[in-house]
Amino acid sequence: MPATGPFSKPEELGPERANQVRHHLAEVLASPAFAGSKRAQDFLQLIVEHSLAGRLDNLRERMIGAEMFGRPIDYDTANDAVVRVKATEVRKKLAQYYQEAAKPPGVRIELPSGSYVPKFYFETSEVASEPAAIPAAETPREDAARPEHHFPRWVIVSLAATTALLAVALYAGFRFWPHGGAPDFSIRKIAVLPLENLSGDANQDYFADGITDELISDLGQVSALRVISRTSTTTYKNTKKTLPEIARELSVDAVVEGSVLRDGNEVRITAQLIDARTDEHLWARSYVRDLTSVLALQGEVAQSIADEISINVTPQEQARLARPRSVRKEAQDLYLLGLHSLNTGDPRKATVYMQQAIEEDPDYAPAYAGLANAYGWLGEAGWIPYSDAFPKQKAAALNAIELDDALPEGHAELASAVLNLSWDWATCEREMQRTLELNMSSASTHAAYGNYLMRVGRVEEAIEQLKQLLELDPVSSRSLMSSGFAYYFARRYDEALAQIQRANAMGPNPLETIFPLGVIYVEKGMYQEALEQFHLLEGQPHAIGHAGNAYARMGRPDEALARVRQLEEHVQKDGIGRYEIALIYAGLGSKDEAFAWLEKSFAARDKGLTYLKIDPCLDPLRSDSRFQNLVRRVGVPGT
Repeated sequence: MPATGPFSKPEELGPERANQVRHHLAEVLASPAFAGSKRAQDFLQLIVEHSLAGRLDNLRERMIGAEMFGRPIDYDTANDAVVRVKATEVRKKLAQYYQEAAKPPGVRIELPSGSYVPKFYFETSEVASEPAAIPAAETPREDAARPEHHFPRWVIVSLAATTALLAVALYAGFRFWPHGGAPDFSIRKIAVLPLENLSGDANQDYFADGITDELISDLGQVSALRVISRTSTTTYKNTKKTLPEIARELSVDAVVEGSVLRDGNEVRITAQLIDARTDEHLWARSYVRDLTSVLALQGEVAQSIADEISINVTPQEQARLARPRSVRKEAQDLYLLGLHSLNTGDPRKATVYMQQAIEEDPDYAPAYAGLANAYGWLGEAGWIPYSDAFPKQKAAALNAIELDDALPEGHAELASAVLNLSWDWATCEREMQRTLELNMSSASTHAAYGNYLMRVGRVEEAIEQLKQLLELDPVSSRSLMSSGFAYYFARRYDEALAQIQRANAMGPNPLETIFPLGVIYVEKGMYQEALEQFHLLEGQPHAIGHAGNAYARMGRPDEALARVRQLEEHVQKDGIGRYEIALIYAGLGSKDEAFAWLEKSFAARDKGLTYLKIDPCLDPLRSDSRFQNLVRRVGVPGT
């Protein structure tokens, strides 16, 4: 059976053979195996064209890194595996292409392991040929060439038969895969584990945590990628669990891990990307920057990771990731301290740090967004007067947007502020949609948008948002509480209770679960258990109001009215409590008094009225014409 012999030099292929390779290359690049992987397509085309043209010196790792990936010619190949990772991906895609081929092609392109010089196999009418290859001595490799081996013909025939059977088995396995095709090894969902603080100083943990947060935020701006929220990944700080275990719990394809070392004005960040399904290291790189540009570095890291996994980054996303983001180091330090305060549940302290960061650098947009977050939190919780919290939240959010319209957090905070401050439903929804346009992986925005949709009565859409929230933030007590509240407002109290109990077991801040447990217990008729929860929050207006509502529904009006008097003092002192007094009178069945206080809430633009359409405590009033009139005046969409 004749076969074409091997070629010793690329030019010996001849024009006809070279054109045959190029024609086959075009078919490979247009195949489903390479579809959507622009980097893999470019890599294969580059090495094939260099090989056919005899430009073997261009097929060394360092040269490919410089030509294709823009690396400096003297870059550190030991720490930057960009070429090796892409070559591995191309080998896998070539294998997929030939496994899925309906019939043997006339040419076969292979990329041997450890080399960047492709080999070409040709079919004659009778049998496949030996590869058209470069002699081992001429193969440009980083390591030594391997000696050739010659085997008896019977061994070759036996191996060929075994290979053919294996190919048939592989084709059948892929052809009849349970999901209707070959398994998808692409990376579409990723988790960034907390970067390790290598300074040796625990007081620097906030800095490493802040850099982690910024990297998560920038990766989230790649719309084709889903990135797990920091509130879930933080639970794995100092964990002994293996990466495959973490990946299974988070349902991700890949994990980013690394370290931060801060030394004076210099920061070294090392990051590596690991295929969590195989525990295979795909990419690693170290970056050294000064403190003024370290936050902008996160966009560079995010772009590099997207390149390595061949995820599509739109031109708009590329521009956002590459936008200049310099900051004075003092302002950055204060901002990261403020971010740490928010992440540990102390918005009061966060306002101090964020204000100081703004004083150091008045053009620093993230600090304004962080300040807006802190004020919004304080207002939502009723810890400071609404008239103080929400105007400051709105002003800070507008400053953030003016300085950096591509900052998702600025739009998220504006959405929250305008709803609570002026019941501007249209602007609220528009700004939330803008936030998700900028960062589809923002778990907090999915939570806020779900809450908005619930308040306007779009229950199924709300629950869909909260399902996305739990996919992005699966092991977070805060996400479980958001989900629990959604089920509470949907009157699905058993499901609500299950979510809050899961959140309570998870921690780390059980104080956050007290209020939701209390309101759910009330609706389940478990009044004593509810009161035990509300008493833990003694003195907070929201808890006082709901405790009064519980006493009213228990048939204990004296205790209920005692809570009204407490709330009246709060109204005089800080303007909070009008809506909560209405809830108590609704529980007592005193409709006129309830509507009187709802009118006072309306006049004061109380944020509680944004829950008119869904609050279970107001159910006794819904049949009254005054109620529907009030809902329309508040402007709730769909009424």
